[in-house]
Amino acid sequence: MARRETESRTGDSGSGSGGSGGGGGGGGRRERRRARAREGRVRQEALAATTAPADAPLVWGAGVGCRVLATLWLGQLVLLSPFAYGTDLAGLTAVEWLLRLWTLSVALWIFARLGAWRVTADRDGVAVPRLFTVERLPWGEVGKAVARRDGCVHVGSRITGPFLPAPLARLLRRPDGARAMADHLTIMVRNPELRPTERADARTRVRPYAVWAPLPLAVLAAAHLLTG
Repeated sequence: MARRETESRTGDSGSGSGGSGGGGGGGGRRERRRARAREGRVRQEALAATTAPADAPLVWGAGVGCRVLATLWLGQLVLLSPFAYGTDLAGLTAVEWLLRLWTLSVALWIFARLGAWRVTADRDGVAVPRLFTVERLPWGEVGKAVARRDGCVHVGSRITGPFLPAPLARLLRRPDGARAMADHLTIMVRNPELRPTERADARTRVRPYAVWAPLPLAVLAAAHLLTG
């Protein structure tokens, strides 16, 4: 079975002397939102007209940039380990253990969130990873997908990504991956005939973020052993 994978937007002006500033600003923002919404509908309709039905699950995941950021994050975690090198662990109080474990847990979540995120769209719906589970959204519950300017994507009530942020993508003349993913998911919500015809298999299945924790933990343990 072939797999298609792509790597890793967001009343009227008042008349009279008293309300022109605030009303005009609010009206301008509303007009810009309406213009972006119209632009999005036109773009998605054009995409739907030129998109063939997917014959395999569609997968979006962390690209090279995300993996580089995850590696840099792991590097600083090794250098600034919550369990400082040479610390007498037996002398730590319960509160100190709790704070260090909490810091380590957050750091591991950020590592996995950057370097191991994946979203799969198959015949049954969209799968989005969580910390210990995978949320599977049937197509009827997805609603719509919305790209944010920071490169993340709202899929239903969940947030996934990141891709390269939209302003940076424009500056570097790179594709806006977040918008492309959001548009593709949205047209599949609106056009059932464009959805994949197969279910995700072992190669395309989404996994919880927690399954990636052993890798950075092993790196941290090795660093402590080498400096111990």
